[in-house]
Amino acid sequence: MPTFNHGKNAVVLLDNTNLSTTLTDAALSLTADVAETSTFTATSKTYVAGLKDGTATLSGYFESSSPDSDAEYLAQLGGSGAAFSIAPIGYTRGNAVSFGTTIGTSYDRSADVGGVVSVAVAFQFDGDAYNGKSMVAPAAFTSTSTETSVDFGAAGTNGGGAVLHVTAASGSSPTLDAKIQTSTDNISFSDYITFTQATAATSELKTSAVNPARYARAVLTIGGGSPSFTVAVGFAQG
Repeated sequence: MPTFNHGKNAVVLLDNTNLSTTLTDAALSLTADVAETSTFTATSKTYVAGLKDGTATLSGYFESSSPDSDAEYLAQLGGSGAAFSIAPIGYTRGNAVSFGTTIGTSYDRSADVGGVVSVAVAFQFDGDAYNGKSMVAPAAFTSTSTETSVDFGAAGTNGGGAVLHVTAASGSSPTLDAKIQTSTDNISFSDYITFTQATAATSELKTSAVNPARYARAVLTIGGGSPSFTVAVGFAQG
């Protein structure tokens, strides 16, 4: 029997903001162009694969305090692009996560005298939309942590990508050095992707052309005085 999942556990992260508590709907659309190659004498049309594309749409409620989703939407509207993640059944380690760099293309607010102020937002993926798994669910970390590995079933064949969302940071000169390590045997791991050191709320998407091994894990190295970082990490084989 198939296992179905309830949508209430979905998690959406944009740049350094966890939007999940303000949203009621999140949709991801991935497409691929095709170019026709049909010739005379053919009895059926033929095609070659073209460029991939992706968009995302969100809807929910207006919020400008905690989290300040309004400021995030405005900042990304027509901007240079920000890291975006959507986990349809939750960001628990090993769950499906799609991520990439997105540009905000529309932001609508709607006020009704008899209802809650609502919002609708649309995003365009700029470059690849990665479909992978969660490495670290959104949580606060106060000390260095090597997370449990995730099995991808086989080694990657087309590079890989990883996303880091830091939604909160505190302490005296706090530092976070996050990286993805991979392994062929789930015993010996080597560095695969290393993120830029974080000292405040931030986000980053990094890629590698090297084919990753079957198993992957996240390592979070934390320093500073009484540091705390709220972190989420996703990883995908290309």
